[in-house]
Amino acid sequence: MALATAGFTLGVRPVSSLRPHEDTIPRHVKELAQEITRDGVQKDPIIIDRESATVLDGMHRLAAFQELKIENAVCCAVDYSSRSIALGRWARVYKPRQSDSVDDVLGSLPSARRTTLAEAFSALERRETASGVLTSDAAYLVGKPPLEEVRAVIASFDQISERLGWERRFVPEDDIDLELQERRKFVLLPRKLLKDDVVAAARSGKLLPCKTSMHVVDPRPVSVRFPIEALRAADGEALRLRLNGGKGRLFPAGSTYEGRRYKERLLFLDQG
Repeated sequence: MALATAGFTLGVRPVSSLRPHEDTIPRHVKELAQEITRDGVQKDPIIIDRESATVLDGMHRLAAFQELKIENAVCCAVDYSSRSIALGRWARVYKPRQSDSVDDVLGSLPSARRTTLAEAFSALERRETASGVLTSDAAYLVGKPPLEEVRAVIASFDQISERLGWERRFVPEDDIDLELQERRKFVLLPRKLLKDDVVAAARSGKLLPCKTSMHVVDPRPVSVRFPIEALRAADGEALRLRLNGGKGRLFPAGSTYEGRRYKERLLFLDQG
């Protein structure tokens, strides 16, 4: 399958020109930097919005490149307005200690309002609140709708979970129902995000917390396996010649890559 058929453009861009929209997890950046150093390749392209250079997928790759002082990166530029790119959310799942209560935590937040699960999901979809805290039998609406409040609420709960030693996991929003079947857990879900929110965060530099947005890109370009030493070179034309001509092998939705099963089709670019 040709990249042009999917509306993608594969190329090499200066790392300094790319705009992340989310924070990263330092431990993951360190692990990825070690992997890149060991393998000597950029395994997957960084997916960016063609118009704004907003990074849609690859925040940790970008941060690892910055840490390693690699000046260029292979990027796949896409039309972010395309229906082939869907924007969803990650939910944070917290497991408090036996002695901790969701009510106690939320009681310290004056903007928290208790409601039903159905009402909470509706308010989040209508973007009437910053975030919802969901449990097996109740829900709370926390914060006002502006993006700044979304950032603040998520950051507050992450800080609380770290201070109290809670377990924290990230799950796709479609899997929330499964999490809510178990008591002694609660789920933090941000309000519905728009693509304009993502671009605004990137342009302003006021980044969303890590693992807030979730992009589904169909087909998702993977496995470019581009030599790092070539990326360190200054000759842009030589870099372009190393790319594979914009073609790849297409795998169906549900395929597994690097231990993860993907809902969208995968477009392998390494021609291996």
